[in-house]
Amino acid sequence: MRKLTPELLDHLPHDDPGALRSRADLRRINFFMGNERWIASMIPAGTRHITEIGAGDGHLLSHLACEFPQAEITAYDLAPRPAHLPLSVKWMQGDLFSQAPPAHGGTLIANLFLHHFSDTQLRDLGEWMRGFDTLVINEPLRARLPLLLGKLATPFVHPITRHDMRVSIEAGFRHGELPAALGLDHLVQECVSWRGSLRIFAQRTNQSANLCSIY
Repeated sequence: MRKLTPELLDHLPHDDPGALRSRADLRRINFFMGNERWIASMIPAGTRHITEIGAGDGHLLSHLACEFPQAEITAYDLAPRPAHLPLSVKWMQGDLFSQAPPAHGGTLIANLFLHHFSDTQLRDLGEWMRGFDTLVINEPLRARLPLLLGKLATPFVHPITRHDMRVSIEAGFRHGELPAALGLDHLVQECVSWRGSLRIFAQRTNQSANLCSIY
C-alpha cells in the first residue's frame, strides 16, 4: 500500500540553502537513474508542443529547449520561474489544478512528481491529462531494491534528500497502479528499471517503444 508522508523539500522556500542543496542532489540522482535521458529519448520526433508538470528547477526543460528547438514548451510548478531557464519556455506558477492544461495537447512529461498525490488527486490529474496525445512519465518504483540503493546513497546526500528519498520510494508505484489510478484512456506501455524507476509511455496511437533497453 502506498504511504503518503510530507516531503521536506515541498515545504521549504525555493531559495532556502537546504532546498538548494537538495535540488543539486536530485540532479545527481536523476543522472544516476538515467531519468532525464530516458524522457528525452521517448519524446516523439518532430513534436510541436511539450508540457512538463512539476518542473522544479527547470533543469530538464533547459535541455529539452535545446534538443527540440521547434517545440513550444510550457512548464507548471508552484515555484517561481528559474533564472537560468530559456526565455522560450513558458512558465506557469501556481497550483496545477487551478490552471487549465494547454489547449494544444502534444506531449506531457512528468518526472518524479505524481507520487506526491493521493488516489483521488491522481484521478483528477488523469482528467487534466486527457487532452495530451503522448504521456512520458517517470516515477519511483515502490520496492525493496530502490530502498536499499537509497540507503547506500545516504552518506553522500543532504539530510533533506535522505529523508525525502525514502518517503518518495514509499509513496511510489508498482506495475499497473499508476495507469489505473489516472484512469488513462491512452494505449499504455509500462516497465521498470533496475535503478528504481517505474516508466510509462502512453499514446493515442499504437506506437511501439523499447522503454527500458538503454536507461
